[in-house]
Amino acid sequence: MNEQGKRVLILGASYGGLYCAWFLHDLARKSSAPRPKITIIDRKNYVLYHAFLAECVSNQVNPLSIAPSIRRIIGKRDIEFVQAEITEIDAANKRAVTDCGTFEGDVLVLALGGVTGYFGNKDFEKYGYPCKEMEDSLRLRNHIIECMERADRSRDQEERRRLLTFVQAGAGATGLEVLTEVGDYVRKVCGKYYKSLNFRRDIRLILAEGMDRVLCTMEPDMSRAADSKLQRLGIEVRCGTLVSGAGPGYVDLKSGGEVKRIATETLIWVTGIKASPLIAGLPTEHDRMGRVVVDKLFQVSGFSDVYAVGDNAHVPDESGNPLGTTAQVAVQAGPALARNLLAKWEGREMTPFKYWNRGEMVSIGSLDAVSTPFGHKVNGPLAWMMYKYVHFSKMPTWHSRLRTLSDWLLNWTSGPNISTLDYKGWMQDKKERHESAMQ
Repeated sequence: MNEQGKRVLILGASYGGLYCAWFLHDLARKSSAPRPKITIIDRKNYVLYHAFLAECVSNQVNPLSIAPSIRRIIGKRDIEFVQAEITEIDAANKRAVTDCGTFEGDVLVLALGGVTGYFGNKDFEKYGYPCKEMEDSLRLRNHIIECMERADRSRDQEERRRLLTFVQAGAGATGLEVLTEVGDYVRKVCGKYYKSLNFRRDIRLILAEGMDRVLCTMEPDMSRAADSKLQRLGIEVRCGTLVSGAGPGYVDLKSGGEVKRIATETLIWVTGIKASPLIAGLPTEHDRMGRVVVDKLFQVSGFSDVYAVGDNAHVPDESGNPLGTTAQVAVQAGPALARNLLAKWEGREMTPFKYWNRGEMVSIGSLDAVSTPFGHKVNGPLAWMMYKYVHFSKMPTWHSRLRTLSDWLLNWTSGPNISTLDYKGWMQDKKERHESAMQ
């Protein structure tokens, strides 16, 4: 290795990419190898803490509180950050073309994360409300408030039912957290701010899941516990049901060959993710989600010194099955790759990645959750407190923790805010949906 050290180019400031850069910098200070020059490129200048994104929909947390800047996270570390839109990846030459120039490295790390997947259906993409990015949470929150505003002033019962029916596709961990936050939010504001609306009488929440149970990645008894909690919250749980179509003012649900049309203005789309189109276009092996298939050292097949971590990587577990697209996988993969890169530069053997599953935690509305910490099954208020504490403590900066804690206290003392946030993207989206409905 040359005296200046390797140039490590990390594409994407996802959890995997950021943790890789962070650990690589800190471990290199104690290494005998020359220090690497680390560069991170991302189109955003912040990292979104997804664990509390659902709470942005219910206004418990301000989106900016869970989006610390990348430069603040990097701090005084000798890591270069470039905010730029990546337009092309040349993996063979470890090069990235962006809207502000071309960047090259000796080592290329792909950490672009994932994007919302719609199974190639344009209607789902057009009429669905995802909850993957900061703007998604704002858009969904604005839409829910607008639906209640319109329903409150409407005297047409059919229109009111359509506006106050919320259908969600997907009953994984994120799906349950989003819909229960929506339910809690609507329950709190009905009657208090919208005098003509009654939650039990007017609001309808439908959860559609293609599998035979909710939370299919958890054990069946935890799924049953979650299902029972959802039913008590007034949510209609429909397992074995797929969203087969969507349009202005309706969603089609398919179960057992029968299709039923639901009159609604809201389709919340939380059915999983796919790899970035930039990753899906690389000339290497991909899985059905578009992720690049890597070995246990995170090496991308067919390329030298090209690695992938996080949601854009198909990483095998000990049985050969792919690991999930979760933050828990990414925050273990990033440091593991950093350690292996240093081992390679120092002439030591690289260690195959071994994932340690610390369990899952899923919030189900206020003061309720299901969790399996280290294999132990816990649900109810204790699980909810564990969920809050663990995710709160894992936030990347103390500024984020302080802001989030302040948001919780303000929400608890003053109640939910029902003001819509008018920004350029929302106003354009609102205009397009209105024009579509009028056609």
